[in-house]
Amino acid sequence: MIRIKLVGIKFLQSFWACIFCMGGGISIYHITVASKTGLIGAIGVFGTSFLPESYSNWKSNITFTFFTTFIADIIIVPTHYGPIWMEALCTGILSSIFAALTIYVRHFIKTIRQTYD
Repeated sequence: MIRIKLVGIKFLQSFWACIFCMGGGISIYHITVASKTGLIGAIGVFGTSFLPESYSNWKSNITFTFFTTFIADIIIVPTHYGPIWMEALCTGILSSIFAALTIYVRHFIKTIRQTYD
């Protein structure tokens, strides 16, 4: 169950990063492309989750999130600006920022729960 939850979270992080990094607003085409990027990224996360200690700390979590999203974006999306890797780099960085925010919020909630217990 933990692996499925991880894959779902990483799918959403990749999906929203892709939506925000694509130019032109939200359309059916952009949602489809972002879904494909999120799916490929989630498959990468599922595969890398079998590596020992792959998502055990925040540094590895953010690093794996970046690279799975970066590779998924290179595979799925033709770049809208700059060199072929530029949009994938932006999407990977934004996805990593989302991962960092997720980690921080979960830690914050856990800290608050411990304070009131």
